[in-house]
Amino acid sequence: MENQPLLQVYTPGSDLAAGFNLNQLVWGRAGNDTLLGFQPVQGTSVKSQFDILVGDVVLDDPAFRSWSDTFVLGDWTKPYYANGNLDNFNFGLNDYALVVDFNPELDSIQLHGDSGNYQLLDVGLGSAILLQQETGFDTVGFLLGSSSLTLENSYFNFRGSTPSKTTLPKIQQQGTAEFDISGATATDTEGNVYVAGGTTGSLAKSNSSGARDAVISKYDSDGNLLFTKQFGTSNFETIYGIATDPNDNLYVTGITAGDLAAPMQATDSDAFVAKYDSEGNQLWIEQFGQNSIFQSFGLDVDADGNAYLTGIDVKPSIDLATDDFWAAKFDTNGNQQWFTEVNGFDDAFDESYDITVSEDGSLYTTGWTLGDLEAPGANAGVYDAHITKFDNAGEREWIRQFGSSDYDWSSGIDTDSQGNVYAAGWTLGDLEGTNAGSYDVWLSKYDSLGNQQWLQQFGSVDNDQGFDLFIDSSDNLFLTGFTDGSLAGTNAGSFDAWAARYNTEGQQIWRQQFGTSDFDQAYAITGDNAGGLFVTGVTQGSFGDVSAGSFDSWVAKLDAESGTLVDFSGTSQPGKSVSSPSLGASAGSPQLTDEDISYINIFFEDFLASLNIDSYGTGLEAYLGNPYGQPMPPSAAVPEPSSGIGLLLIAAAAWASTKLRPQPRSIRKPTGQLALEFDKAV
Repeated sequence: MENQPLLQVYTPGSDLAAGFNLNQLVWGRAGNDTLLGFQPVQGTSVKSQFDILVGDVVLDDPAFRSWSDTFVLGDWTKPYYANGNLDNFNFGLNDYALVVDFNPELDSIQLHGDSGNYQLLDVGLGSAILLQQETGFDTVGFLLGSSSLTLENSYFNFRGSTPSKTTLPKIQQQGTAEFDISGATATDTEGNVYVAGGTTGSLAKSNSSGARDAVISKYDSDGNLLFTKQFGTSNFETIYGIATDPNDNLYVTGITAGDLAAPMQATDSDAFVAKYDSEGNQLWIEQFGQNSIFQSFGLDVDADGNAYLTGIDVKPSIDLATDDFWAAKFDTNGNQQWFTEVNGFDDAFDESYDITVSEDGSLYTTGWTLGDLEAPGANAGVYDAHITKFDNAGEREWIRQFGSSDYDWSSGIDTDSQGNVYAAGWTLGDLEGTNAGSYDVWLSKYDSLGNQQWLQQFGSVDNDQGFDLFIDSSDNLFLTGFTDGSLAGTNAGSFDAWAARYNTEGQQIWRQQFGTSDFDQAYAITGDNAGGLFVTGVTQGSFGDVSAGSFDSWVAKLDAESGTLVDFSGTSQPGKSVSSPSLGASAGSPQLTDEDISYINIFFEDFLASLNIDSYGTGLEAYLGNPYGQPMPPSAAVPEPSSGIGLLLIAAAAWASTKLRPQPRSIRKPTGQLALEFDKAV
């Protein structure tokens, strides 16, 4: 094919599906996803970029549910895909997004400015969104198969050109005008708080390439920023796990697509682990990998400063790419002690996202499987959750696999002082009782021998997902995640963060929900020794500071006893300087001629032809894959923490589809919404 986009696949959950390379196909899959391509770096107008954004078309969903996706083509600071270089590129057609499956009855398009800044153009095979610049029209996106739309309809969400007002000043917020995310947090013995993740901006150093850098920030117990460290190559780096030892050294783990500490060993990405002192000085860093995609997501540290990691190892195959999960131990000096990989009784996907070490040195990992991990025939439906126990030498002791006939996902794990292990995640099924309506949260307890003690499932009628779990020294259990419903109070407007406390008997003590009127998700939770809880995540709104643009990181402090928010705003934070570019007056903009319309129409047809896609979407399966046999894609990408973190290949969806009964799919003509024709359920 003339154009070959890089495939980036997200999970069956509600993901923040953010691209991080030029020319990507970003597929959100099931769930109420928020999708955005790689944000063009300002001033690089000579670059060409096209991103293909696919929401939930070709669902690998046994219930064929309806999902509402948001396609982000701008924020309050700027329009995306609008380089303004209209002299060298007619109508700005060197960069744009193609939205494949926009459904105006369910989905929305987010744009900078207001409706007066844009014009919609029917181009035969869909609609073009044109930004009206002072010097002409700039194409920011195409909506395949969607026509007869109007800018005044609510499916267009205009962000304006000013930030939203701060709503929760007690919460600390950090960000650049680019994409910032925090998915890991830890505390030290002095009560300081560390948060870590990634940025495509310049938080602590110049990031001229615009690629994702890893970021670590340290705050004192009041929210004063002590330092921010940013590091990376010209490729992608993000931190997903963080922990401290009794000497207040800091350990982080994540993924790199470059030569961060050594030459790349896997084809697409490696894992890394690093140690820092309490001042943020790097003491050592190790990079390792094998096969195609090798990544680390979970980290814990014992009293001797040994670091334990877990992640995935994706292996190419002629017919079907598969992956297994692994656990590894590094001593306090960065020497690898052992590495153990786990696979099931078939070639299905088996992944792990979190790890914990108990007081007796035993290790536990958790994640999901599409196959029979515990025993032949163990899978209950499609995605099952699992818990695996290892001894301190890396020998596997037992696996427990459990699930409903639907999707069951696990992403958080911890142990109490008695050696019991707890895991948390989300389900679309009936794990314990009847599902409340969509995604429900679940929390389970097992003893050290692998016997389940109890399982709790809870949720609203909307989308509720559990993401992380923390247990304090008094054996109180704390969970965090996100909801677009009213799980613990009235929803603030979009996705909200939530936190909850349980005791070891599975009884809920309190539940707290908070958010802005915009998109807010929580990914990690930890606590100190003084009754403080800390939750971190991502927001498109303004918590304690105005949004810097795109998505910002945030960290909130809660009282562990009551769940109420505690002031974490600090006293020494510099104010942000934020601004939005002027788009010019729309009244003076030139008008499109018939020749202009024909030019854009022909360009769009030629672009689709180069991808072998027609107005019905037929041909997209060449990128999304044959549901009954998926070859390794040419390149794969790395999801966010909100993306199930390890589902990197469409092959996982292909494998899931083999568990579902084939059903014919109807064809919807392009009269406002796209439908694709596939003869198998995916």
